[in-house]
Amino acid sequence: MEIISISGLIRLMISTIIALGIIIIWGLYYPRIKMRRNNVKTNKNITFGSEKMFNKLENYNASANFNEGIIFAYNLLKTNLSNMENYPEDKSLTELETIKKTSTNIAELANISNLLLSAYQQYELARFRAKTDSKNLLAMNEILRKMITHNKFIIQKVEI
Repeated sequence: MEIISISGLIRLMISTIIALGIIIIWGLYYPRIKMRRNNVKTNKNITFGSEKMFNKLENYNASANFNEGIIFAYNLLKTNLSNMENYPEDKSLTELETIKKTSTNIAELANISNLLLSAYQQYELARFRAKTDSKNLLAMNEILRKMITHNKFIIQKVEI
């Protein structure tokens, strides 16, 4: 009877040590992950649709920072969209719901609603997937170029 309780106690101790190890490792790496995610901010000197934006995307591609490049481009797009008059400011909406509502609320964006959703899909891949590759960044680049070609309204700055 004594042997059974000792082996149960040992199993409990080992599982507790493993659980604590996982918690400690997560506690050490979570701030780094959070900080890395927050470092990809929009640059105030770069406007959406400018040659600087596309040059920056090429630099991300050349340095193999595909995730950061996609997130950078999407942040520029989102900043530009959020400056539009009918942009939904509802905090309860998810990012996808906001994009869908934006494309339906702003009539000038109706012809590129599929491109907006495609850009969002590339953003989600980069945001949640461990690693993207060059073709993902090139796809985002192509999506943005099509947006600009087919809809001049999206690159106009809206003053509030």
